[in-house]
Amino acid sequence: MATSSHLLMTELKALRRGRGVQTPGIDKQVGPALRAACGITEFDGAEVVREKLRTWVSALISTFPQDLRLAVTTPLALHVEAQHPFLAHRIQWLADLAERDSRTIRRRIDDGLTRLVEAASRNTAREAPTSPDGWHIRQVHVLLRLDGPVPACTERWTIAAERDGVEEITWPVTAHRHGAELSGDHDIRVVHGVLLTDGGLRLPRPLRAGETQEFSLDVRIPRIHRMPPFYQFRTTRRCDRFDLVVRFHPDRLPAEVNGIGDAVEHPVVNSVGEVEMSFRDVIPGRDNGIRWTPQAAKSGIRRHASTIGPPSAQEPFDSANGPASWTAHLGQTGT
Repeated sequence: MATSSHLLMTELKALRRGRGVQTPGIDKQVGPALRAACGITEFDGAEVVREKLRTWVSALISTFPQDLRLAVTTPLALHVEAQHPFLAHRIQWLADLAERDSRTIRRRIDDGLTRLVEAASRNTAREAPTSPDGWHIRQVHVLLRLDGPVPACTERWTIAAERDGVEEITWPVTAHRHGAELSGDHDIRVVHGVLLTDGGLRLPRPLRAGETQEFSLDVRIPRIHRMPPFYQFRTTRRCDRFDLVVRFHPDRLPAEVNGIGDAVEHPVVNSVGEVEMSFRDVIPGRDNGIRWTPQAAKSGIRRHASTIGPPSAQEPFDSANGPASWTAHLGQTGT
């Protein structure tokens, strides 16, 4: 925790320079420790990042004495009356308000940021039995393509380390589902960012607490497996965001699509035949994804496909649920 606290303090001191939180393009400047602490994702724009920083700081300083609250909000340019373009001007504003010299105010600001980091560390310690192996899922972006000769799935992962020294993610390479061996029935290839080993996925270097690593995987599904009309993701690990895009063939658009779980909005098929879904703060153990009704099924024509909903234990391993099942195994490792 000492390394994480040091990193957080370093980033806060860098953040207070210039315009502080009001700096244009702040989404490109916030470091890994603050991103982890505030739940900031790579998809968050500058205004969302500012709001998350403001909310995080406000929650932590709510019980601080008034002078320390000002010592935190003023240098970060979070105080509505102290949003000057330079840190020195904000320090002078606070010195005039407190009727103290600037050297005293600088010491008070250091005290305020120290208290802020202590409060953040306390919250992290209280909230984290996230995972015994020290990492959680910051983001998963899945692109499921149903417009080619066989279903294909590309997964883009961002994981975050919760402690120092995370260098490998273990997961069951020979996972089983419905009597079929996942590794034998699926062609899983690393696109970038990790090395596939017998025991899991090796990272390029050990991560420190608060740091992130991105990697991508391709999953190809044999045409011998039939395609039930749903895709769902489940994990028992903390997952901050799950994004799903399903691309249908333009000649085989679904008659209806519905969300599974806690989608941000109702799914619709757009003009290029894609459905986009977004899930934030995924609840562990809950299924999230989409299900669809094929056009022929909607019109009452019998098709060779499983019905909507989870397949029974007697059904063969299915291509639509295959990637999600594999994803779940990776997400649940170590929990």
